[in-house]
Amino acid sequence: SEAIERESSHSDFTMRPAASIASLGVVCLAVIAAQARTITIHDVAKPPEVRVPPAPTVSLRGGAQLPWVVLGTGSGQKGNVSDAVKLWLSGTSGVGLDCAYDYENENAVAAGMAASGKPRSAIYIETKIPCSSYAAAVSAIKSNLEQLGVAQVNLTLIHFTHCGLGGSVAATWKALEEAKQQGLTLDIGVSHFVQSDIEALMKTATVKPVLNQCELSVVHHDDATMAYCATQGIVYQSFSPLCGGFNGSSCTWNGGKNVMTLPDVIQIAGVHNVSSAQIGLKWVVQQGYPLATAIWNLPYMQEDLDLWSWGNLSDAEMKTLSQIQSTPPVADIA
Repeated sequence: SEAIERESSHSDFTMRPAASIASLGVVCLAVIAAQARTITIHDVAKPPEVRVPPAPTVSLRGGAQLPWVVLGTGSGQKGNVSDAVKLWLSGTSGVGLDCAYDYENENAVAAGMAASGKPRSAIYIETKIPCSSYAAAVSAIKSNLEQLGVAQVNLTLIHFTHCGLGGSVAATWKALEEAKQQGLTLDIGVSHFVQSDIEALMKTATVKPVLNQCELSVVHHDDATMAYCATQGIVYQSFSPLCGGFNGSSCTWNGGKNVMTLPDVIQIAGVHNVSSAQIGLKWVVQQGYPLATAIWNLPYMQEDLDLWSWGNLSDAEMKTLSQIQSTPPVADIA
């Protein structure tokens, strides 16, 4: 059976002290929600020697290629982060990592990359810094690179719209624009931004975000912001694509249910002879949205990368899944 132990999302609640209270609430929700992998029609682990072909990439504005599926390294990780990173990079076709200054585990990510034996040039690193003052943002960018053990990352995002004392989105974005000019990051973007946040940012920005990373699952999707980003050439990336797991997620906090336990998802998984996790993730990528998935063992990693070999969901199935969200998402809490 497939359960809430099976985490294919990541939570932004394991962070530095500012968000510690929120993290406790999410963990409590996860404990109440479930104890082990919950029902799926098909949960046959692929043999460790089977390597799923590389997931396709999506083009960011400017031409950079973002993997459709990246490994989240936040609090959705039940296991050891360095071990998960090593396994993702050396035991699967995965090449993308989703990191953050506020996860406070950059050293573990660095250790996993080193242990994998994969060259830096073959790894796509996406990271996030908190919204703060200009000086604090410059410091966070440099600290993040040092702890990750790299001279440059592929993509850096503003993690949240709410800022530390004396900080602003405009000031943080200025630091990111300069980091891009200096070659510290190849691209820059945002996270947890709704349409009005992006519009406000663009009043002072000279570089438009290439990506907006937000909660996106069949139980939690902001259709208005997704549509707006499409008109602006901003790639919309999903986190918490299964809405919860071992540590829960903010979409669970907002009332969303774990995608893998939903009857419609389980039924469609049976039709396609795949796991319910794969159905939840397929709904995301089939619409054209890349995702971050936080898993820690090989069978789950192989599942989450294997979203293209078995065809597409039907229009009727996509409609059924899209209609699961009964109420509009509320503002992120962390």
